[in-house]
Amino acid sequence: KVFNRQLSEDVRSNNPEKVKETLVNIVQETLAEPRSGSLEGVSETVNILVGEYTKETDVIRNLLIVSQQDYSTAIHSINVMALVLGYATFIDCSLNEKKILGLSALLHDVGKTKIDTSLLTAPRKLTDEEFHEIKQHTVRGYDILNKCNFGYKDIALTALQHHEKLDGSGYPHGITHIKENAQIIGFIDCYEALTNDDRPYRNAMSPFKTMELMKRDVESEKFSRELFEKFAYSLL
Repeated sequence: KVFNRQLSEDVRSNNPEKVKETLVNIVQETLAEPRSGSLEGVSETVNILVGEYTKETDVIRNLLIVSQQDYSTAIHSINVMALVLGYATFIDCSLNEKKILGLSALLHDVGKTKIDTSLLTAPRKLTDEEFHEIKQHTVRGYDILNKCNFGYKDIALTALQHHEKLDGSGYPHGITHIKENAQIIGFIDCYEALTNDDRPYRNAMSPFKTMELMKRDVESEKFSRELFEKFAYSLL
């Protein structure tokens, strides 16, 4: 509650650096100990941001410009949320749909709290066994959100399905019928990671190069062409 009060003040003062700093504190606290109380708090966080986004889109868009020294799950989740809210505004979602998409973005990687940090930050390419362990964050995120009785089934399903692909090549279950919100979070998650996260085996890519790469996945029917094109236009 204290952080949310601070967030409201930061947003009203139009200070993107402070907004992102407060958001990082909120998300880190939630990810450190996800439970019903903290999830309700982050739900209020999204209410604040969605309310401000309808008044002034630059408030959230500026979050993407503010860089952080350490690229973490919290930073990634906040960036994904900012992109998702931009997308949701572009396609004219209702306030409730924006809230659910925003919460889904902030919590899609909550399962990584149950993965060894050394794997998440390994300065090398992972072995097949290690990558299999990383993939379990989808199932663990689903379990965490369900056990918390959070009240938003779609958000738990998004955590479970956001790495699935329409051609069945994704994980954890290789399904082809994927909830639309999970598809949206899935390709925006991919875009954000490719444009911001340097890896030992590749550098972060420019937005243009990233969209070119992801377009190949659209052409091979991993991502929905219709949803992806809407996302591309939302970035303009």
